[in-house]
Amino acid sequence: MIRVALVSFAHMHAWSYARALREMEREGRVIMAGVYDDDGERLSKVVEALKPRKVYRSLEEIVNDPVDAAVVTSENAKHASMALPLLGSGKHVLVEKPITTTLRDGNAMVEEARRAGVKLQVAFTMRYHDAVLEVKNRLKEVGELRAITCTNHGRCPFSWFVEPSLSGGGAIMDHVVHVADLTRWFTGEEFSEVNCFVGKGIYDLKVEDNALLLAKLQDGTPVSIDCSWSRPRNWPQWGDVFMRIVGSKGVITLNAFNQNIWLADEKGFRFSSFGPDSDRNMIEDFVRVVEEGGEPRARGEDGVQALRLVLAAYRSWREGRVVKTDELS
Repeated sequence: MIRVALVSFAHMHAWSYARALREMEREGRVIMAGVYDDDGERLSKVVEALKPRKVYRSLEEIVNDPVDAAVVTSENAKHASMALPLLGSGKHVLVEKPITTTLRDGNAMVEEARRAGVKLQVAFTMRYHDAVLEVKNRLKEVGELRAITCTNHGRCPFSWFVEPSLSGGGAIMDHVVHVADLTRWFTGEEFSEVNCFVGKGIYDLKVEDNALLLAKLQDGTPVSIDCSWSRPRNWPQWGDVFMRIVGSKGVITLNAFNQNIWLADEKGFRFSSFGPDSDRNMIEDFVRVVEEGGEPRARGEDGVQALRLVLAAYRSWREGRVVKTDELS
């Protein structure tokens, strides 16, 4: 049975991953070895809520501890500084998306995992959503690809997400990677170019809160990605992952978070979501890969390629031109 440490609770997804690990621990399938956060106030809240078996006071303690794997959910800009020592000490790592904020750091993480002979997985949870898997399995039915349109909207997370030094960017960095990754996974094609437009700010932030990317795959297929933090705070669910894939023989539409109903009861009129637990599915698969070998469904290399499109989009926005993805090194 493998031992897994949770490294940082900066990202809200960490709580869902901890919940999944706890469920699996109760089933006798994994050991949640302990928790760490470099923010003392956050760490205190985590300890109070989870009552973990061990609290690490430094990253070095985890590096020197005989755990098998770690889940890194720190601020984006800290992913590499936390993951690299863990990988180097022989720990398998699941890192939150985006893999990091620079191609140099992303490539360094991939190379360190390769050198150490461990697995580096990126938390592209959408690859574990049942509706996404159905689309992937049926994609050939639409024939030759003609175009792909994508949206990824959500509520603004504020906090460190709107601090460029910690996040690496706003809605583009936060949301584009998901649908960029799905596009790559569905088609087997890399992005070749992108033209990026940022709209007038929804909020008064240091980072962008909405953007439109007009991109092309290497086979010439046009792809549009509409990303934003446009959902108000009281929106009943965080946002959407929507894709429409148009082919020569048909169309497939993915609306991944459309499984919901409105309920009326003694508490009033409220919204309730249901559907697959993609976070739990991903954690289970990460544990399986660590125990049995094989490749993660979303490898470090996939994280780097999704990040490449994001960084090309930022350059396109800054320079006001179409940017080829191979311009970035």
